[in-house]
Amino acid sequence: MKCPYCSAEMTEGYLFSSKDGALSFAKEIPGVFKSAKKAEGFIEITKLKASHRTNIKAHACQNCKKIIIEY
Repeated sequence: MKCPYCSAEMTEGYLFSSKDGALSFAKEIPGVFKSAKKAEGFIEITKLKASHRTNIKAHACQNCKKIIIEY
């Protein structure tokens, strides 16, 4: 896949979390005592997988340091 920012060839791989972590996106990083699902703009990227590394297929551009994922 070509990077849409710089046209370099992207490396295919996986974006992953530490054990027991799920990947999410929001406009803010919620505090420890706030439910992440209540953060403005929350999108669940992956489900929590107890005792497994959560991962999602991704493409990384080594040239401009961008990662592209589809969820």
